[in-house]
Amino acid sequence: MKNIPRRSVSHATGFTAVELLITLFVAAICLSAGYILYNVVVTRSSEARHQIEADSIATDYLQRYRSLVSTACVESTPLINSPVSGTDAASLASPKVSVTISCPIPALSSISKISVKVDYKEGGTNESVQHEAYASRP
Repeated sequence: MKNIPRRSVSHATGFTAVELLITLFVAAICLSAGYILYNVVVTRSSEARHQIEADSIATDYLQRYRSLVSTACVESTPLINSPVSGTDAASLASPKVSVTISCPIPALSSISKISVKVDYKEGGTNESVQHEAYASRP
């Protein structure tokens, strides 16, 4: 009778329990890193959306007050931390708007500088967006 060579236990095919545990550990690390990255992306996109909404509010007020500027520049502060309501501020937390009209060049009374600042809260911190424009009347 012929001797049939036997395979030793160390050359067996398949995964051992240690290899399987290492694979699961590496997969868990990759999944947790992916989840953290997903949370960062969602948070940043929310912050960007809020900043765009505040920017839209500031632009709207800027255009509104630009059309109201009279022929002679008169320094004024029509709004100071006035709450913003309506659909413009749908997802912003406590938005407030301030509008200031100034005369940057005293010798030219037909030029007015309009400054609009929108303050809002984002994740516990105060954020703001500011826009400025010049208006001239003949």
